[in-house]
Amino acid sequence: MYAIVEIGGLQHKVKKAQKLYVNRLESEEGTNLEFDKVMLVDNEGDVVVGLPFVDGTRVIAKVMGHVKDDKVHIFKHKRRKGYRRFNGHRQALTELFIQGIFGKGETMKEDIAPEKRAKKAPKAEAVTAEAAPKKKAAAPKKKAAAPKAEAKEKKPAAKKAAPKKKSKE
Repeated sequence: MYAIVEIGGLQHKVKKAQKLYVNRLESEEGTNLEFDKVMLVDNEGDVVVGLPFVDGTRVIAKVMGHVKDDKVHIFKHKRRKGYRRFNGHRQALTELFIQGIFGKGETMKEDIAPEKRAKKAPKAEAVTAEAAPKKKAAAPKKKAAAPKAEAKEKKPAAKKAAPKKKSKE
């Protein structure tokens, strides 16, 4: 299930349990925000399009924090004129966690926080010495063989005879 929602004048495609970065919103960290300007809802192929918004549908998101985007460098120059300008900009963003997409009369049953949705690995049971498999004794290592004396001496390679040149007669 996803929805197209207007947040801060821009349209965003959102899903449940998704992180989203939008232009900075004036709200405190940890607060829940409700966006009712939902333009489209897709529920596994059942698409509802609003004119301009879908009635009664809303998106609830939690403000996780306020951050800055990566720095964008702006460099302007004109050849052979001595004109050079260097500037930079970091956009202020708000990190949102989408808690759900709700229709008419639906309410948020539980607070789905990113901390809660992370699954913890099950604890391994302690293994006792009796239940643990026994290790086999290591086989004795073989002694390294002494280097073999070269019984046969290498004969020098015989030189190949050069091919005879054919004479022209």
